[in-house]
Amino acid sequence: MKSIYSVFFLVFALWSCHDVKVGYLKADNAEYDPTSIVVRKELDPEEDELRIMNDANWVSPKIQGVLGTNPLNYELVNVTATEGGDAEAFKQEVVVRGGGIMELPLHTKVPKGHYLVSLRVYNEDYSAELKNAFTFIVE
Repeated sequence: MKSIYSVFFLVFALWSCHDVKVGYLKADNAEYDPTSIVVRKELDPEEDELRIMNDANWVSPKIQGVLGTNPLNYELVNVTATEGGDAEAFKQEVVVRGGGIMELPLHTKVPKGHYLVSLRVYNEDYSAELKNAFTFIVE
């Protein structure tokens, strides 16, 4: 009789562990600091001297306030363009890297405008959307 209870308990324990989510994700306090970057289509020889010399792309800071089980992945969810911007063209050029770092080419082809970027951060079992988390101001 003890062996029947042991088998039943073992099967129940294995079955109940099947639905347990892996890790955690907390993104309630996620934010960029600063929250925007100004991208100049016409580079200033003095102000952009190092950027020109190093052929350095326009790069956002790393996002702060995201806690969770690694690996944390980031992907582009949506872009809202205002003031003459083209969201589809922006989506073609922007690259999202680890830590929520976003990169736009030094010589971007997107039109002047404001681009509000929404991201999704996720790991194995959790996901959170960060709406309008960062703004690229292309002038």
